[in-house]
Amino acid sequence: MRKLILSVVTTLFLTTAFAAENPSDKPADYNETYKEITKLLNTYPSFESLNEDVLVRVRIALNENREIVVMSTNTINGDINYFIKNTLNYKKLLAADLETGNGLVFLVKFTK
Repeated sequence: MRKLILSVVTTLFLTTAFAAENPSDKPADYNETYKEITKLLNTYPSFESLNEDVLVRVRIALNENREIVVMSTNTINGDINYFIKNTLNYKKLLAADLETGNGLVFLVKFTK
């Protein structure tokens, strides 16, 4: 029983290691997606609570209807978090370079 558990754990770690070592073969694949997301986020209101420039890491996924779903942001600013989620959530993605079920992580810079 102990060997079985050890082999399962080892297999799990090796699978994770192989998955982490295989980055995207084409780093410029998502140009159209980035352009479309930029257009959606380009008109943001002036956030009066910003004292300095803020760089936010946004993680999204694409559902079966090709709609963007914001999974997370790394900001503690509630206004920016609300703006990103309200602007992107459930908007149709017309660009075809991101496949359904896949996720994407990108950075957004907000200036004061």
